[in-house]
Amino acid sequence: MEKLEVILKRFADARFNSIEQLKEFKKKGVKVIGTYCTFVPSELILASGAKYIRLCDTSDNYILEGEMHLPRNLCNVVKSSYGGVVSGKSPYFEVLDLIIGETTCDGKKKMFEYIGAIKPTLVMQLPQRYEGEEEYVLWKNEIQRLKKELEQQFNITITDNIIKNAIKEKNEERLALKTLYKTWLANPTTLSALNIYSILSNFNYRMDNELALEDVREVTNIIKNKTISTNNKNNAPRILLTGCHLGQKMERIIDIIEKSGGNIVCIETCDWMKGNEDLVDEDIDPIEALAQKYIKTACPVMTPNHNRLDLISKAIDEYEIDGVINLFIQACLTFSVESIPLKRFITKQKNVSYMDI
Repeated sequence: MEKLEVILKRFADARFNSIEQLKEFKKKGVKVIGTYCTFVPSELILASGAKYIRLCDTSDNYILEGEMHLPRNLCNVVKSSYGGVVSGKSPYFEVLDLIIGETTCDGKKKMFEYIGAIKPTLVMQLPQRYEGEEEYVLWKNEIQRLKKELEQQFNITITDNIIKNAIKEKNEERLALKTLYKTWLANPTTLSALNIYSILSNFNYRMDNELALEDVREVTNIIKNKTISTNNKNNAPRILLTGCHLGQKMERIIDIIEKSGGNIVCIETCDWMKGNEDLVDEDIDPIEALAQKYIKTACPVMTPNHNRLDLISKAIDEYEIDGVINLFIQACLTFSVESIPLKRFITKQKNVSYMDI
């Protein structure tokens, strides 16, 4: 138990600890990149030799600072993220060498425009749908543009072999996280959904990558070999959470649901299922492989967004879901508008209970 508690604490403290760890990497000459979205191919960042950190501020800590420059009816994540930057209070911003943004929403697009006046910023231009030759070519070209930008900014050469090694590394991480998740589902009384969410959502904030991977495998083995709790969840309603990236706010939501008797068995969000469900093909040209993987990200920015419905449908069937809770920020138009067809699909076609929060 003591070893497990130490591991869980390392994940719980990952965001806070990453601040000083990135400063130490910076002192050693390691480049640091900030990202805001699952669409950004982390394999290319690894191939550049840089560390990366996700900058979306879901804490609401800097909303007031953001509202001094942005409309009050804008998404809180955008306001707080920009507020932390423009006020100089963001704990990460000073160590960043480059920011990689993406055109997932109008608020973020303008935010990146303003941030670009303060820090070097590359904005990847997303197509508006998954299908179509023109859309695929656009996205592949954007990934190639990112590669060239990294090479120019850091004065390096990124070869295909380096990218392939990075793809293997990230696939290994995804497989380890999926194995942990599947093992936990087979014995969900060993750890709470809150514990599992902490591991999965904080994994990329661990700057000690090798130890983080070892920790994931160790927790997997603990779940396999030892029952830590005798609480019985077998008869509890099986819940799937979907929707916006809420970061640490999700912990409170999970806690409320679990204390109310719900059994959370799946979270289809940017920091869990969307990014880790599919692997990158290791047997084809690496740029092609990255383009094929990331363009399929099941985000409501795409229209029509069949991939998200397919992903949720698969999860409902595989995990025997009794109810779906859709979480979205009111000002996030893509997620809030998509709640209409999502509710219709889940209640009518899947015959599963549904709730919006």
